[in-house]
Amino acid sequence: MDIATQQRLQALIAQFSRKVRMQIESNRLDQHGIDVDDIEQEVRIRLWKTLERDPKAELPASYVQKVVVSTLVDAVRRAQSRPIEQLPESEEQWVDWQHDRRSPDRSAGDAQHLDRVRECLSALPQRRRVPVQLYLQGYALQEIADLSDLTLDAARKLVYRGLEETKQRLRALGLGEFDD
Repeated sequence: MDIATQQRLQALIAQFSRKVRMQIESNRLDQHGIDVDDIEQEVRIRLWKTLERDPKAELPASYVQKVVVSTLVDAVRRAQSRPIEQLPESEEQWVDWQHDRRSPDRSAGDAQHLDRVRECLSALPQRRRVPVQLYLQGYALQEIADLSDLTLDAARKLVYRGLEETKQRLRALGLGEFDD
């Protein structure tokens, strides 16, 4: 960005920053988990890009207000499309992973359980085993379908039938009940 554009941007920010901040704060963004400072920064970036594209552009107050509104709408849409999982408020709800050490007996038991799960998975037919393994690694059904050259319905059926078969085998080994 050249010096003249940079100076225009700074002048715009100086002229409208108070109004921009008030407009952003008036929309109660905290209920959506959106930080006011992030929106203000996004507005500045959009104004900067506008000036970069057209250094001689006139940016009246109405244009700046339009940028603020479109930034707010975009931020709220993003927040609604992927809801935020709130962190626990009190320290009692926090898990201290460093001090959550397992005893050697429990670690050995967990390793044995994991070996049994692996055995049950390897006993699945190849056509079911691969989709189930991908699912357990966190892949979505559509991704599994794409990676395995299957339709979405075929991937879904193979995954769920494979999981059910694995659970039945684990129950037969006495490894308990499972959450569905």
